[in-house]
Amino acid sequence: MILIRAAVVVFLLYAVVNVVNLRTQIKSKRDELASLTLRVEEYQKANETLRQEMQSGISEEDIGEMARTELGYAEPGERIFEDTSSR
Repeated sequence: MILIRAAVVVFLLYAVVNVVNLRTQIKSKRDELASLTLRVEEYQKANETLRQEMQSGISEEDIGEMARTELGYAEPGERIFEDTSSR
């Protein structure tokens, strides 16, 4: 009789620990899901912005701005100076 009670107590302890562990995992996965959902929404907004830009086309000003900022090109008659004092 004592052996059966001890087995039941051990089983109940195992079940409680297992339930607590599963709740912790569920909370962690819910937090991860919320984070990923936010990232998906950000990417969808960025994609929509890019889609609208593609449909409207790129203006000459946009092309010039991208050339200056991303590629380091200058327009005719324009000079680009680099600040090397902090090096």
